[in-house]
Amino acid sequence: MNLVFKHPWNVSLDEAIKIQKKFSRYVKKKDDFEKIEKVAGVGMIFQKDAKIVTAVVIFSFPKFEVLKRIRKEGFSTFPYKSGFFAFSSGPSIISCLQEVEKPDLLIFPGRGIIHPQGLGLASHLGVLFDIPTIACSKRSLWKSFKETEKEKGSFLFREEGGERIGAVLRSKNNTKPIFVTPGHRISCESSVEIILRCCTKFRLPEPLREAKILAKKFIEDKK
Repeated sequence: MNLVFKHPWNVSLDEAIKIQKKFSRYVKKKDDFEKIEKVAGVGMIFQKDAKIVTAVVIFSFPKFEVLKRIRKEGFSTFPYKSGFFAFSSGPSIISCLQEVEKPDLLIFPGRGIIHPQGLGLASHLGVLFDIPTIACSKRSLWKSFKETEKEKGSFLFREEGGERIGAVLRSKNNTKPIFVTPGHRISCESSVEIILRCCTKFRLPEPLREAKILAKKFIEDKK
């Protein structure tokens, strides 16, 4: 994969905010893709001394056969700080993605458009690579939210200013919900639909789950 846009990563907080504001203008919140045949998940684990392990797993879609696995260990030059996750993890993720063929969609942990500057991790990397992205989190993206029904597939959209910005989704019967938000080049509706299709057996979507497992295994193998 090749980057479409670039910017420096080792910057001050003020500079980081300026970069976020600049690139948030490029975020597309509507469907801008054709067929989805390859879906990739991204997983990261932060360790001591600014070490970060990043993994990417690419699946066929909708059969979910593993096509590619890649994992790397690197260092973060930006402090791990709320609202700036892309700056602490971005370079490591980019290093992995530049070694794989471009998938049709990327799924990231954390946030997409639900962000102080409208540019969470999924939106940020989505714009830089110009690829459809979705963010999915086990943790609530809001201080409070309405519960969905307990059955898999139940969801409630979250709106802000009359615009759908995310959703609370029940991805498995009788489990805690997950939280979905568009990243780039995809609508809120399509984000929910695709994440639900990616949740085959577990609470988290398979690409995201497998990427996190791969990152953990890298650490365990080094012990």
